[in-house]
Amino acid sequence: MGSGSFRIQVGLERRGSAIPNTRSAKKQLRQNLRRRRRNDLRKSAIRYWRRTLQSLIKEGKLEEAVKAFPNFQKAVDKAAQRRAIHPNRAARLKARMARRLHVS
Repeated sequence: MGSGSFRIQVGLERRGSAIPNTRSAKKQLRQNLRRRRRNDLRKSAIRYWRRTLQSLIKEGKLEEAVKAFPNFQKAVDKAAQRRAIHPNRAARLKARMARRLHVS
């Protein structure tokens, strides 16, 4: 058993799935793990910018929040474009954050 198959099995144990038997199933698993990692990073970027904006708004630093808002929009749009999140959710997140900026 090589190190590659060990890595696949470790990735599966976390999710509780069955270990793939065929070469194509192993490849599919590797692809799924890579895609999940990428999607997690995209969602993490959204959470980072969302928290940053909320803290800036709460502290009353509106000029900095307005400058950071495009970064939030970019992270949300990228995630929606790659289907890490649903496009409607992306629109909702951006609209709510824009409303918070406008109200403040």
